[in-house]
Amino acid sequence: MLRRITGDYTLGFCLATLVGLGLAISLPADEIAGAESTVASAELLASETRPQISGAKQQATGTEADRQLVQTVQGLLSHLQKHTLENGLRVYLLPMANTPVVTVMVAYQVGSADEEKTQTGLSHYLEHLLFKGTDKLMPGDIDRITQRNGGRNNAYTTEDMTVYHFDFAADRWQVALEIEADRMRNTRIDTRHEFEQEKGAVIAELERNEDMPGDLEYKAILKLLYPPDSPYSHPVIGQREHVRAATAEIIRRHYDNWYHPNNAALVIVGGFDAAEALAKVRQLFGPLPKGELPPRKTPRFYPERSGPTRHEFPSKFDAPRMLMGFNTVAVGTLEDVVLDLVDNILSGGRTSRLYRLLVEQERLAASVRTGNYAGRYPGWFAIQLDLLQGKDRQRAEELVLRELERLGEEEVSPAELARARRQVLAHFIFAADDVHNLANAIARAACYPGGDDVPRFYTTYLERLLQVQPRDIQRVARQYLQRRQACIVWSVPPAEEKKTGGSPPPHRQGGFQRSFPGEQVLTPAQRPTRNPAAAPAANGHQFSLQAAQRHVLPNGLVVWLWEDHRLPMVIVEAEVADVRLREPADKAGVAALMGDLLDEGTQRYTGPQIAELIENAGGSLHMHASGGGFQVLRPDLDTGLSLLFECLTQPTFPAEAFQRAQARQLSRLEDLATQPFQRGLHLFRQKIYGAHPLARPELGSRATVEKLTPQDCKAFHAATFAPNVTTVVAVGDFDSAIMLRKIEELTRAWKPLPAQPLQLPSPPITSREVQIVSDPKAAQVHVFIGHLGITRNNPDYYKLLVMDNVLGTGPGFTDRLSATLRDRMGLAYTVRATITGNAGKQPGTFSGYIGTFAKSFLDVQRSFIREIERIREEPPTAQEVEDAKKYLLGSMPFRFATRQDLAAQLLAIERYNLGKDYPDTFRREVAQVTPADVQAVARKYLDPQRLIIVAVGPIDAQGRPLRK
Repeated sequence: MLRRITGDYTLGFCLATLVGLGLAISLPADEIAGAESTVASAELLASETRPQISGAKQQATGTEADRQLVQTVQGLLSHLQKHTLENGLRVYLLPMANTPVVTVMVAYQVGSADEEKTQTGLSHYLEHLLFKGTDKLMPGDIDRITQRNGGRNNAYTTEDMTVYHFDFAADRWQVALEIEADRMRNTRIDTRHEFEQEKGAVIAELERNEDMPGDLEYKAILKLLYPPDSPYSHPVIGQREHVRAATAEIIRRHYDNWYHPNNAALVIVGGFDAAEALAKVRQLFGPLPKGELPPRKTPRFYPERSGPTRHEFPSKFDAPRMLMGFNTVAVGTLEDVVLDLVDNILSGGRTSRLYRLLVEQERLAASVRTGNYAGRYPGWFAIQLDLLQGKDRQRAEELVLRELERLGEEEVSPAELARARRQVLAHFIFAADDVHNLANAIARAACYPGGDDVPRFYTTYLERLLQVQPRDIQRVARQYLQRRQACIVWSVPPAEEKKTGGSPPPHRQGGFQRSFPGEQVLTPAQRPTRNPAAAPAANGHQFSLQAAQRHVLPNGLVVWLWEDHRLPMVIVEAEVADVRLREPADKAGVAALMGDLLDEGTQRYTGPQIAELIENAGGSLHMHASGGGFQVLRPDLDTGLSLLFECLTQPTFPAEAFQRAQARQLSRLEDLATQPFQRGLHLFRQKIYGAHPLARPELGSRATVEKLTPQDCKAFHAATFAPNVTTVVAVGDFDSAIMLRKIEELTRAWKPLPAQPLQLPSPPITSREVQIVSDPKAAQVHVFIGHLGITRNNPDYYKLLVMDNVLGTGPGFTDRLSATLRDRMGLAYTVRATITGNAGKQPGTFSGYIGTFAKSFLDVQRSFIREIERIREEPPTAQEVEDAKKYLLGSMPFRFATRQDLAAQLLAIERYNLGKDYPDTFRREVAQVTPADVQAVARKYLDPQRLIIVAVGPIDAQGRPLRK
């Protein structure tokens, strides 16, 4: 049930898109990323012998455990109420006691599939315009209302639906209903409401996407998969020429066709009273008239192909990429469930078939991804391959096709099927940690045929999931994943094209990465959220961290514990301090390589055994240069703890795994060097940090990485990983006393290191400099602007936080830069600026970014600098500061809303010595900030004469557009 999404929404893992997606973890930039998910067998890990993972007894136990998980998931929606108003609006209410926030979503059953082929992109364009206002609301009002109530608004568009959503405190959420009821029929699409300006932002978004790997491949394969008049034959964001040609009249007609209560579902989830909510809904939405909807498109039967259909084009990036697709089925079919399991079997972790074959055994690929893209109409199954440099494209493609044939010829093992099923079920539980995800699950289900009864929709899906047998996998693979039906797109760098001789001929016989939110397999136009700041929170004055327990073990290990028994899941994170800062310059990249190898083998387990233990139970373990973490279901806590601490303390850095990881890192380095955004960011940091370690890319350079050895990784690990520089945070369903005892037992042999004070070179004092890198292949100009920033413990941090919100990080388009450059002038899709966002133990940067058109670069540069000068020269208005404070105070506690959020924040509290009273300190300090304070810190910390400006894109040395 994977869908591509275009819109102001980073898709959280939700129940409606649970299957095959995996759990996304999105944490603040200065905090260690949370776990994905992990589960395994504690009994096996307790043994000194290596486990044998298979057998009938395990399978029977797994089946019983799976059914218990299904019952838990069904219980999540057992209190869901459905009401249908006389005008056809379907209302779904899920009140959740003691929940301090409420999510409100309105999902319209209209997407790119409902567009005419001569007017594509209308649904997405209209999504933008619904934030521009109504008769009552002018441009910017919706964002300002959201900001002043400490909330968040957003939206996204797919082929099948357009979804708008708000998150607010439980005491003020009804303002979302007022906005949604108003704009359902009263949205104004005209010059006064910035119709043309928003067109510029949509075009900028489209061009930005084309500077990202995967976008052009996605657009190319749609033409191979679908006949021209098929509902799914064009990208969600539309064709550039159609967007440019769209008029207010055309967009208005699309709005009048589809935006009616009888084509919408209203979803409310969180801390509210259902009776009061329904009464308010009837009052606001009841008077809206039912509309007459146009007929839906008729899906075409897809042609039987006699052999693979191919397309190849030159890539602007360094790594060859293959996208393979097969026409499949619609949501709600039995085959849809089976294909979700196939998705997991092929690429669902390190144990998956394609990862083991292409990444580990053959060493052809850096990553493999698959996705089941079923929708309202028959969709498609995707396989995306990022090849390592210099590898044989023909062989890689052939191996994929042979593996698909094997699925149809041989039954998968019971262990493989059990693992895939458990991964899907476990992700349901993990997703329920967030009321926003639950609301999105309901909204998306309600937009699919058969999804009107949401609990039944999911119950049917889960029951089918339990019933799938190996022969079902074999049947569906044989029916839909045939070699002759394959559509194959290759994007090939010119050098690789010469080496491999182009596409492989048809064959007569017929880094593991999951597709996570924000990183879809084939995202056509995913973009940053309208609100780049922290998610909103409610009742901030009630939140306290006093229940958190902090312990220091005899070896110096710091342990934070927070019990939360609402769901049977546990998250544990471990962070080792200052790892990158201790990396020798002549071994740049060793930290990243070392981190990549931590779970490739320990004294007791090989890398494949570690992966199998975790993935058999539906969980995940992630390791990185600064530590690692896991997410498990409650029964598998012992497994997660044992594996995490073995990987932290006893990695063996096997030679074969080292060679694979080194090759992936080198290939990734080369690919990043061709991406204009990454090139600009790297040069920007080099200019600011000079000889400081933060100037170097985390992956190092080819010159340093290709010289590294397994011994280098082992030595660096021994020199940096120690308990007295490590913090462990556990959040979830456990007993604190037992948890602490287990952690102490597992780390008793871990010895501390002597104190090693950091001796780092100071970053240079910069003066104004403009560096332009001409890149004729780039679709837009990527502009970075800023200078050295502050540390997190700066006494003016909270004043600067308010300044950031006024200048460049406000929700929606409320900050000055977004309101001016993006919203009013339409010169960019993405624009931001912050000095607190990357403040750490070492000084961060004051950094601004904007992606813009080549013809607009010089205007954008002047306008950006002018806004920096203006906030220094004149104090912000009292209203600007008050709005910023309301947002920061209202949204702050939502940093602790989910277990992942809380774990990340506890790590940050320890890292910066913020103390358990941090929420109180935050509220007190932010509340005291005045307009004069904002101007004073702007003058003190922002210096236009020191600005480093880096621009990468299709412009010449003078900043003028390159001639085509």
